[in-house]
Amino acid sequence: MGLLVENLGHSTLRVKLGGVEILTDPFLTGSAGGVPRVVPPARSPEEVFPELLLISHAHYDHLDLKTIKRIPSNFLIVTPENCSQVLKGWEVIELKPFTSFTFKGIKISLTPARHNRGRNLLYPNTGVGGFIVEYGGATLYFAGDTAFSEYLYLSVAERFNVDVAFLPIGGFKPFLRKFHQTPEEAVKGFKILKAKWLIPIHYGSWHVVPFLAKRERALERLLSYSYISNVGDKVIPLKIGDSVSLEV
Repeated sequence: MGLLVENLGHSTLRVKLGGVEILTDPFLTGSAGGVPRVVPPARSPEEVFPELLLISHAHYDHLDLKTIKRIPSNFLIVTPENCSQVLKGWEVIELKPFTSFTFKGIKISLTPARHNRGRNLLYPNTGVGGFIVEYGGATLYFAGDTAFSEYLYLSVAERFNVDVAFLPIGGFKPFLRKFHQTPEEAVKGFKILKAKWLIPIHYGSWHVVPFLAKRERALERLLSYSYISNVGDKVIPLKIGDSVSLEV
């Protein structure tokens, strides 16, 4: 099964699977919540044509309304519970953990995540999660934004045979540690999942404290620890704008 993945920056991936273009956590503008990016996105919103948007939660750097309004194609949005209230005017499918929705033969399931709910004072109860994407025997796991939890990864591994895991590795210090995992924890989660490939997300392009995006050295730490953990050959580090084709 052919899979194309393009890293557009932060947690925004352009995925082509089964003839369908999927965009994860759309954030293709210069700032989120007034905080500027450290590295610009690889594409503008006008350069992507998804049929599906998978939005893991409603934080500004994962659900960027400025981006969504500028996307020229027709698309369906899939989110955790209570996110549709932020997305007025679009067709939204809300899922509960481990429930599913099928679009053109692609099965989308929501997984839990250990992350803080809400968007702002107006929307304090928007849900959080990740996604399992299944098609033609291939299984992708987009973890969204999450702190490490052995129970979380075990609960996913018990239900799904993951081929490609997209796991967050950045934004974990100094005061966001409660809701984000370190690069080392991402490797531990990857090993619990027993996936074939690890593609890191959520690093290097944006941070609540902008200068920390580079100082965290998230990718360097990931590569070092994955080598020590004997899974270095399974990590695919995509620079912003890079893409990879995989047979899964």
